[in-house]
Amino acid sequence: MEMPDFWDQEADASLAARDEAAGRLAQLFRQLDSIGNHGAEGYSRFAWSDEEAALRVWFAAQMQRRGFRVEVDAAGNQWAWFGEPSAEHPGVTVGSHMDSVPGGGAFDGPLGVLSAIAAFDVLRENGWTPRCPIGIASFHDEEGARFAVACFGSRVLTGILPADRALARTDADGISVREALDGFAAKLEHVREMQQSGLDCLSDFSEAEIGAAFADSHAPEGQAADLEYLKRSAAHIELHIEQGCMQSDLGAPVAVADAIWPHGRWRVDFEGEPNHAGSTPLDRRHDAMLAFARFVQRVREEAAAAPDARATVGRVEVEPNGVNVIAAHVTCWLDCRAAKAQTVVDIVHRLGAWLAGSDGNGLENSGLKGAGLGGNGLDGVTATLTRESWTEATVFSPELRDALVQAVSAWGDDATADNAKSHGAESGGAQLAAGQSDGVELRGEQFDDAQSDTAHNGDAQSAVEQFREKESANSQAVHSAKDSEPGNLAAAHRTTELAPVIGTAAGHDAGILAESGCAAGMLFVRNETGASHTPREYATLADATQGVYAYAAAIHDCADRVAAGWRPRSVQGER
Repeated sequence: MEMPDFWDQEADASLAARDEAAGRLAQLFRQLDSIGNHGAEGYSRFAWSDEEAALRVWFAAQMQRRGFRVEVDAAGNQWAWFGEPSAEHPGVTVGSHMDSVPGGGAFDGPLGVLSAIAAFDVLRENGWTPRCPIGIASFHDEEGARFAVACFGSRVLTGILPADRALARTDADGISVREALDGFAAKLEHVREMQQSGLDCLSDFSEAEIGAAFADSHAPEGQAADLEYLKRSAAHIELHIEQGCMQSDLGAPVAVADAIWPHGRWRVDFEGEPNHAGSTPLDRRHDAMLAFARFVQRVREEAAAAPDARATVGRVEVEPNGVNVIAAHVTCWLDCRAAKAQTVVDIVHRLGAWLAGSDGNGLENSGLKGAGLGGNGLDGVTATLTRESWTEATVFSPELRDALVQAVSAWGDDATADNAKSHGAESGGAQLAAGQSDGVELRGEQFDDAQSDTAHNGDAQSAVEQFREKESANSQAVHSAKDSEPGNLAAAHRTTELAPVIGTAAGHDAGILAESGCAAGMLFVRNETGASHTPREYATLADATQGVYAYAAAIHDCADRVAAGWRPRSVQGER
């Protein structure tokens, strides 16, 4: 079997030939691999691009071939349904996303979608007939690389990102989401032309299959929330490569998630004065680039001094961007997250105070628009801090999480760690800048309110603590399954050990669904390098195959439960 380049052409090819799940997963990755692949520079698959057009057509063709009905929701996410779900008779949904950051890796996102397809195939090939509808989702623009809003599709669908503001977002070239939607038909037509010339990812499909797939790959007419659509799912399970090294430390190929850290994004604008790089003395410059550099160093210092915190400046734009011109304007974006929301609030508050020219213990100016005062060394450059997005700590459905632990643990000891320790995120909610919406500048009293209005989500904290108490007492019961039932993957490999439960500092579509009141949960597959958002991220085929079998066990188990009337609750409340 021909393997994708990131897996070994001999050892992994041998595993793929021996194991049906490994073979199916390798085949799917090979088909997808050419889309947006820039070799050593990684993968770039952005919203409403040629690459997304190819991904959408490929997904639709794959699912239609398996007997799924494919549709596009009001926010542009693709859903494939096996069975007819409704609010009265909901199903189980799985899946993830297929877009990427600039120069991203092969696994972040696609592993979840392709593992869902492979898991369904394995179940069906073992004689399983689902007792409730099964949905596989490919969420649109999870990374937010083009329009600078992470989890774009799920945020719009749940109403967290209002439709009018979604449509008004622009990319680096000034193209709005509205314009990108209007132009997507041309992107699909371009893919059609490439397919007719021999596009690798679609070469296995007939003309009839391709035609049907194009019909279900369109962009929505606009952007709209649709919480009623989500009522078709009683439980959503996302599988994702771990974006860290906790599973490697635990020796666990597969783990279950309990919470996502709170996180946000801020834009920082530095206004300096353009001048000649040669004739302007150093002590007479108002250099926006120098102010930016000092801010980046300050960000690192603040994060290093805080407990369980991450703060990153990863994007910058410079004007006029000339080699021999002192920068007049610099815009950068700050990503900040931590185990506790109050930690994020404190870090951003101190950064804002520093920009305003104080020592971080109080604002010397009327707002978060500094004039290079005090000891910040901005040399007369003004700086403005503006929040663009905020997501509170998200705790996944405790009932669904318990079910995932049971299903994965029952499947086999190879899918569990040697212990049942939980390393989940501290779970607490905070409302950063209460009453504000994305994109509102944080200035003066509003920013102070953001700090004072912070409050823990006691119910969420309690749910995690109760679950950890059950783990430490090793009192979690393993879900029993009938050995004779077709498609039962737990029968041959039962164990009494628990799958490890961990938290994550990375955001996911499952977290957005949970935030909106949906019952959602996650499985993680071990990341050998611990790296993410880079071509260095890596899951072995052996670990990815463990993930497929764990996913299959979870789908099988949860579908049976939902068919019997089970409706797991969300910590965040009802939809």
